[in-house]
Amino acid sequence: MNHFYALFAFCWRSGLPRTAKRLILLLLPCLLVGQDLKFVNAQLPYHQAVLDQQGKLLAWYEPEKNRGYDKVLHLGWDFIEHRVPRDHNTGQKVYLVNSVYDGKTLEGINWQHNPAMVYAAFVDGVVGWYPYSGDQESIVAVREMLDYQLAHGSTPADWNWPNVPFATSCNNQPDYGHCIQNMPHEFFGGIETDKVGQLGAGYTLFYEITGDRKYLTAAIHCADALARHVREGDDNHTPWPFRVDARTGVTVNLEEYGGDVASSMRLFDELIRLKAGDTAAYQRARSLAWTWVLHHTLSRESAAWDKWAGFFEDVPYRPNNVNQFSPDMIAYYILSREDPASVDPQWINHVGHLIDWVRLRFGRGPFLGAWAIDEQGTSDGRGCCSRAGEGSHGGRWAAINALYAERSGDLQAREDAFRSMNYATYFAGSDGRIACCGDDYGKPYWFSDGYADYLRHFSWIMGSLPDLAPIGENHILRSSSVIQKVSYSSKQITYKTFDTQGTQVLRLNFKPSRITVGDSALAPLSDLSKPGYTIESARGGDYVVRIRQQGSADVVVESN
Repeated sequence: MNHFYALFAFCWRSGLPRTAKRLILLLLPCLLVGQDLKFVNAQLPYHQAVLDQQGKLLAWYEPEKNRGYDKVLHLGWDFIEHRVPRDHNTGQKVYLVNSVYDGKTLEGINWQHNPAMVYAAFVDGVVGWYPYSGDQESIVAVREMLDYQLAHGSTPADWNWPNVPFATSCNNQPDYGHCIQNMPHEFFGGIETDKVGQLGAGYTLFYEITGDRKYLTAAIHCADALARHVREGDDNHTPWPFRVDARTGVTVNLEEYGGDVASSMRLFDELIRLKAGDTAAYQRARSLAWTWVLHHTLSRESAAWDKWAGFFEDVPYRPNNVNQFSPDMIAYYILSREDPASVDPQWINHVGHLIDWVRLRFGRGPFLGAWAIDEQGTSDGRGCCSRAGEGSHGGRWAAINALYAERSGDLQAREDAFRSMNYATYFAGSDGRIACCGDDYGKPYWFSDGYADYLRHFSWIMGSLPDLAPIGENHILRSSSVIQKVSYSSKQITYKTFDTQGTQVLRLNFKPSRITVGDSALAPLSDLSKPGYTIESARGGDYVVRIRQQGSADVVVESN
């Protein structure tokens, strides 16, 4: 089935005469007659379903070798690096001026762009993908995005919210700052405060990748603005208003509640760790905001319990319209800390509740043992986006389950992670076009839901569950410190981290005989309570290696 779709897509994009293309359209149904079509569901016709012996869903590409997630990562990053065209009016890559592309022409087609969120998620993606792959072009592509935002999408220095990223722009316009939802398109100056936190965290991580201090400076600007405007909040007010006029600081249309608070916590935590900027102000802001989360959205005693309203840039303001992104990112924030209990003593119950709440509120299916997760909606059933759910949101839910399983030992979470991430692969076409949703959604090709906020989750799940990484290959799956350089050869991996201490998880097709950090050889250990490494056997004759480094940023893993 996939071969027919691939042939059709190739011919349609080729220079064949229009009459020949029409003939292909007419003949395609004939070619499909008699085919035994068995899809996961009717809304995902991109690949036939692949099942295990129990009839449960596997990834569509070489699941016997664990290559399904790897395949999607390669398809997605190759599309971003090599296949996205330039907008014919501005000359810029389409992802710099639009959020959605046409599946046939690849031109931008949406009324609004959402650059800050997209670029922030791409930074998360490249933090996992580059160490895994050694793909230097991915860093180049993400640098282009961030540099474009800095040049075309930051608020003026004399505004009430100065030097922070605009969250939106209008269809294919080269400069950002217009088309904020709920205001006339020509209105200039609206921002979404949570996107300041998201891209601020992204700027910080990209500084750690590249060493370029302009990104650290941009991150500090974001943190300064957030720290200056933070408030205690209550059941009807989040620590920051959702949408504001950055010029004056006035809340747009009384949108006092909403947004992704967790990303601002990530920004504050990392700058505090780096001792960069006004860390005392960041500590105060972080404390106020996290206290609000614990006492309101995570508290059964609060009227704001599970009131996860406001996030998406193109959605009109409705406090009763809840989404899954914000609770998932709270769960990710807790689980990605070195010690979850240090930020939330009740983390096991809180994260378990968030996982269940998202499934109960937005779950679709299950499809062949896999839960799909949809995007948003009100209690009367109105919402978005597809009977099939969305690949990015289901993938994030799967990754959260994987982190939870790793931390808590919850086997059901581990099974849900595996099946739902397998399901997420079915949104990716073999030609690199990745749909946000099923075929029942009108414009499915979003750079956010199909790439930036989709690809990163495959890295997150393999870092938590190395047994899901490709068999017979060598990959760095996770590092607590950003990896700046990596080099792979058949029996050696060399890499450099931003910090001189940290931990890494690798899956290898060879058993290391020597691991060095700087000039010192590490010792094999039974656990990582001190610097050293552990080795455990994995399927296919592979090994999962966990390393704790200290004293140097340079690590070499090798075999005789």
